[in-house]
Amino acid sequence: MALGGTIRGKKTTLRLPIEADLEMYNRWIADMRVRRAHRVWHEPAMPATWKERFKEIAKDKQNVLWSIDAGGSLVGFALGHLWTMGNGFDVNQLVIDPDEWRKGYGFDAALALHRYVFDYLDLRLATFELRADNGAALKIVTKLGHTEFAHGHEVDYRDGAYVDEIKLRMDKETWHERWSAEREYPPLAADATR
Repeated sequence: MALGGTIRGKKTTLRLPIEADLEMYNRWIADMRVRRAHRVWHEPAMPATWKERFKEIAKDKQNVLWSIDAGGSLVGFALGHLWTMGNGFDVNQLVIDPDEWRKGYGFDAALALHRYVFDYLDLRLATFELRADNGAALKIVTKLGHTEFAHGHEVDYRDGAYVDEIKLRMDKETWHERWSAEREYPPLAADATR
């Protein structure tokens, strides 16, 4: 993986996954609350297949997977992809254990991830792809400052009907305007070279 390491928020820590996380990943992907809120990341959801998924992610230097801890317990995972040409990062999955919903872990993890993307990696753009009826995720990305740039009608089939999907984006300038007080990493000097 090209990215990774540990990212600390106020309530959560994003870290590289370990094999012991597999059982919880499997439980979340099989949970109907998660399946309803998110596009399922691969099928079937079985522990044996998660080991293979970890290997697949590690092979692609532009993919990254973090486990999300809170108070010493595993509470979720985040999956993302660095754009081939650089300057952008797609958040493909941000899953929080349904038993831990409404505790602020999703927002805290998303904010920490954005600090990493914009302040540490110095990327220009972050995107999210969500089901249009995922109110909790929409609230998080809207609070962060994302705006909709694409809307797919009847993209995902769920519960006997199709569901719309939206794509949202935030650029570095918006990040700086909204979250300058939350910066963990100082801005690069104008004459800094990479």
